[in-house]
Amino acid sequence: MSLRCLFVVQGEGRGHLTQAMALRRLLRDAGHRVAAVAVGKSDGQAVPAFFRAAFDAPVTDVASPGFVSDDADRSVRPWVTLRRALRRTPTFWRSLDALDAAVERHDPDVVVNFFEPLMGLYAVTHSPSVPVVAVAHQYMFLHPTYQFPAGRWGRRWAARAFARLTAWGASRRLALSLYPAADRPRDNLTVLPPLLRTGVFRQPRDQSEPFFLVYILNSGYAKEVIQWHEQHPDVPLHCFWDRPDAAPVEAYDDTLTFHQLDDQKFLRLMARCRGFVSTAGFESVAEAMYLGTPVQVVPVAGHYEQRCNAIDAVRAGAGVRSPRFDIGRLRAALDRGADSGERFRRWVRQGRRRFVRELEAAARPPAAASMPGPPAEERILEAA
Repeated sequence: MSLRCLFVVQGEGRGHLTQAMALRRLLRDAGHRVAAVAVGKSDGQAVPAFFRAAFDAPVTDVASPGFVSDDADRSVRPWVTLRRALRRTPTFWRSLDALDAAVERHDPDVVVNFFEPLMGLYAVTHSPSVPVVAVAHQYMFLHPTYQFPAGRWGRRWAARAFARLTAWGASRRLALSLYPAADRPRDNLTVLPPLLRTGVFRQPRDQSEPFFLVYILNSGYAKEVIQWHEQHPDVPLHCFWDRPDAAPVEAYDDTLTFHQLDDQKFLRLMARCRGFVSTAGFESVAEAMYLGTPVQVVPVAGHYEQRCNAIDAVRAGAGVRSPRFDIGRLRAALDRGADSGERFRRWVRQGRRRFVRELEAAARPPAAASMPGPPAEERILEAA
């Protein structure tokens, strides 16, 4: 039986977006389809064109809570974020009505929620009968073996509470992890590897060029990148950012170039770069680990989840962490390399088919298994 799925995706950053793209491909290869996509976005955010192009289904924006940065667009202001969200409550009620209309219109067999808090609130306010499967690396916060940063008990409690909220009413919670961990059936928690896009598996792993790749979630960090670059102008840098008013490509000088988000260009450069420096997003780290690219993670100031991601990345052997975009730290660590390699690639390969099986098991009515043999993406993996 073919599943009809509705995706609800948090639009902040790019990690949840690319996870949705990857799962859509797995579902398609299994004979299922995504009927519609709702992307939660805050003011000033734009849904990348590459995401819309990845779906042959309508992609709708809905207003959603988002982090508020300081005036320099560098650090997160938690209390301002909360106050702003409370002021916009009427707007979010309209978003919940839009989600309800999407459920009514498309009548999905299963809703897949990629950590969008509106879906948790929707479960509280509308009590939907359609099954929901929640997918995010943040559900590892609910696993007893997860290692949080020392101290900051209030932030830890809030991170776990927010993760529970986004998955409220979900029949299954799929926790994406950089390393294997035991499932927790009594908590409806299944541990799976990162959801990586097909483009990652197609990249060569035997090419290396002397430039560093940089990704910054907040455009305010561009000043740090420029400051380091001006002290080391001989080191070529390619930097991706999400700055709405920027040109697709801006050459600062001969050895520093800024790029707007472009998924294919980003992957090509990641596969060829000497090292990757990024704010501590889960998905970018996972892609770099699969390609064997050493990583330096720089958590966004005031963003507790990014602090957690940075510690987790080092624990997984991805590379090093730093409080600043001081690329010299990564250069010094290159001799040690990234301790991920084939072990991480095996973990990714082992989990691919499990995603579809989890959705088939959760769907209403239960769908017949529809993967008699490896789909095209699995053949790419097996040949890698």
